Order: sequence, then C-alpha cells, then structure tokens
Amino acid sequence: MMNLITLLAPYPTISIIGMAKNVGKTTTLNHLIADFKRQNMKLALTSIGRDGERVDVVTKTAKPEIYVYSGTYIITAEKLIPLCDITKEIVRVTKMNTPMGRIVVLQALSDGFVQLGGPSMTRQISDLLKTLPVDKVIVDGAISRKSLASPDVTEATILCTGASLSRSQATVIEETRHAVEILTLPKLEDKELLVKLEGATEEIHAPKDGLIYFPGAVSEGRIRDLIQSSAKLKDTVIVAEDSSKIFIKPATYEKLRIKGGALRVLNPIHLIAVTVNPTSPYNIGFDPELFLKQMRETLPVPVYDVKEEI
Repeated sequence: MMNLITLLAPYPTISIIGMAKNVGKTTTLNHLIADFKRQNMKLALTSIGRDGERVDVVTKTAKPEIYVYSGTYIITAEKLIPLCDITKEIVRVTKMNTPMGRIVVLQALSDGFVQLGGPSMTRQISDLLKTLPVDKVIVDGAISRKSLASPDVTEATILCTGASLSRSQATVIEETRHAVEILTLPKLEDKELLVKLEGATEEIHAPKDGLIYFPGAVSEGRIRDLIQSSAKLKDTVIVAEDSSKIFIKPATYEKLRIKGGALRVLNPIHLIAVTVNPTSPYNIGFDPELFLKQMRETLPVPVYDVKEEI
C-alpha cells in the first residue's frame, strides 16, 4: 500500500480531524511534519481549538507535543506564544480574536515545540492561509469541527480514530465506518437537479421532484422529522452543500435508506486516509494487528496504524 505522504503529494492544503480525544491526531500530525521536512517542503500549521499542550486541559492525560522545524509558519493565538518553545519571528498580527487572544502568524527560526490555537471560523482560516508562502498547509481539528474538511478550506482530509472512542472495538469500527461513509458521500450527478440548486440559498422541499435541499446543516432532528412525516421519501435525494454539514446517527441514516431516501452533496470532501490508534489512556486498548486488519477490511479508504511509520 502506498504510504501516506505519497498519497498527500498532490494536495497543498490538508486537514486532520479526530473522532475523539487521544486517537492519535497529534502523532499523525508529527509524522507528516517530519516527512514533509525530509522533502524540504515549507509548512504552515494551525488548529481549530487548542492543540500541542503537554497535558490535555479536559482529560488531564498526557499528550504528545507538536514538534516543528525552522522555517515553519505557525498560526496561533497570542496567549499561546510564550508556550511555543522556539525562536520565532512575528510575521503578522491579525484582527481575528479568540478566547486566547488575537490570531498571530509566526515563523519558527529554530526547531522546537509549539502550541496551536487558531481561529474558529473556517472562512477566516482559508483566507489567511492563502497568503502564506508555503508548499503545504496542515489544519488540525476535530470531528465536531469537521467544517475545516470542507473543500472550501482544505483539499484533502485525514480522519483519526482509535481505542479512546470506546472500550468496544466493534463500536469504534462501526462509528468510524459511519463517519467515513458520511465524509465520502458522492456528488449529486443529476444535471437537472444541479441546475435547480445553482445559487440556491433557501431550503427546497420538492419530494415530488425527488429533491430536498438544505443549504445549512443537515441535522439529526431534520432527518428524523422527514422520516416520521407523511412525505414519501422513496427515490428522494437529500442534498447538502458538503458532508461537513451533515450530522446524523448511523441508525437514522439506515432508516432514511429503508424509506428509499439518499444523501448527496454538491461539493465532495476528499477523505484521503484514516489513521488508527489501538491504545487509549482510558483502557488497555485493542490488539494492534487485529484492529488494523478489521479497519482495513471495513473501510473503503487506506488505513494506517498511527504507531507505525506512516
């Protein structure tokens, strides 16, 4: 199987999202940083929320730190700058505010550890990253903030999952399978329907025409309401702008399909791979070889063990 760094070669902007805390997101990030360094690529890094701290501020468990190399651009909050163990130059102070202060663009002048705390708005991230003279951009996030995987923000996405998601290996595999299924929903192919949706900003409910369009979030409640309503959903396509805006549970999705409905998107997300972490700070974890084998048998995208060379 092709290694992850080769898979990522065509994509200038990459997002990493985690199914839960401690699934190996930072370890995956550090692998990518080191591999891109070996290829002499200049990087920019940022995060949705906070990452890189030695101890998780919520779970109080130890975390790997983010290690960067000289020349890397760091987009982070100003209150985290003193916690970045590098010699650095402030390139730009933005007008974007977070609970940890304004967003600042730094350039590392030495190797060392950094903490990331980027803007919460994905559009702000996208606009800012376009201005940096780099070869690759990596945006660190979470499944709850999967909007950063939107094709408007990043061109390739890595999903991280692992034993910290659940004590049950079967549950981890099933929840990851569902997340991958949603993230890889195909583009709406019907050209006539595409014409109807061009520039649409309002909801469209036309089951008779085989179409329901949500310009915003496709939530669990909305899909449940459709399933429980008298509307005939057989051969009806429910369309979202992209799969980062779809938030439904596996059981609800299955009920939708039983009623004949389907989900499609206008702008597909490119999920390039999944990384798995068989260990967890909360329990003894899973057998690494079996966990990786079953994930690879279940998922339609390449799967890598985060503890191995990826």
